[in-house]
Amino acid sequence: MAEIADLMGAIDDAVTFPILTREVNGSGSSGRNGDGTAGPGAGSLTRTAQGAIRDLLGWRYRTDDPKGFLAALNKAVELKEVDGHVEFKWTARPFMVQADLGEVTGAQASIYERARVAIEHALPLLDGLKPLRTDADQESTESLRRMVRSALMELVAELGNVGGPRIQRVDSYFTQLVGIKGFHRDDLTHLKALTDPEKVDGTLGQLRKRFGLERGLVLTVDAERNFTNFLIIVDYTTSILQTWVAQRKRLARNGSPHTENFLGTELVRLSQLLSVIVESVHEAYDAMDSVFFGPEERAVTMIHFGHEPVITVGELLAWVEQFASVEAPQLIEDSGKDGVGAVRITLERLRNLVLAAISSSQN
Repeated sequence: MAEIADLMGAIDDAVTFPILTREVNGSGSSGRNGDGTAGPGAGSLTRTAQGAIRDLLGWRYRTDDPKGFLAALNKAVELKEVDGHVEFKWTARPFMVQADLGEVTGAQASIYERARVAIEHALPLLDGLKPLRTDADQESTESLRRMVRSALMELVAELGNVGGPRIQRVDSYFTQLVGIKGFHRDDLTHLKALTDPEKVDGTLGQLRKRFGLERGLVLTVDAERNFTNFLIIVDYTTSILQTWVAQRKRLARNGSPHTENFLGTELVRLSQLLSVIVESVHEAYDAMDSVFFGPEERAVTMIHFGHEPVITVGELLAWVEQFASVEAPQLIEDSGKDGVGAVRITLERLRNLVLAAISSSQN
């Protein structure tokens, strides 16, 4: 009887509190429109095609942005007429990673490229290091070698992160590699005076001790060449650190108002924030649907602001979604910094309307 009672209770709950579901396409495109219909991008084949377009053109697929697609296509493919026929040449994208808006530029591009080149040269030297200690344990030395390799590769990947590197993570990698601390201080001049490569601390210092890479153990030319390779690895790492110290404040999200951040990185962050706004509108649609406040009712339900003309709930949410997903990105792509200023004015206007609508509904 208890099982039957539990079943009846579950049925009552299902009837009283309906469970709403919708398809999740996983492509990052709009999943619900203002009229409650499913958005584009469903299906694994569609997602594969959209991913290929982004990889080849550096442009995220949007059905309502043919202008952006043509601009990306013209940038990636060069057409040239040869002997009465047209030949094309695909131009590989540079190391700067382009997002919906902006790309890795300025200070971030500088330190990322420097780190990428340095680590490409350092890793073969790291792999070729041989212990100078006669009692070195192979398993122990290989374990430490893998730790250094992993930290260097992850450091480069983080420096190239679209939207800017996570400051704390980069700091932690440098602390791990060379033992440098104190990044939290406003004055970072103490980090510019780096220690002698032969006295380096951190994981590289452990590597030096475990391999016996010390001047006193150098007895042959080959041993000195091996020791020199270690010093070069340390120099590569500390040179990246010096660049990081010089540019670190320009990559911080909460940097000084007197610090002029680079446009490419800031546009990536703005693009991410606009995507959050669109996602919030979709969540609002879902919440309204869950209490049977559907698209048709939203289209006729008026919001009274007092000093503003009335507008329906559906019109306000559709305006926010359209502006954040289509108008604002296009405006910024077309007008750069001037477009950002115009976007800010409209976003402040929409924010005030939404806040007024919330206040009106609460009253």
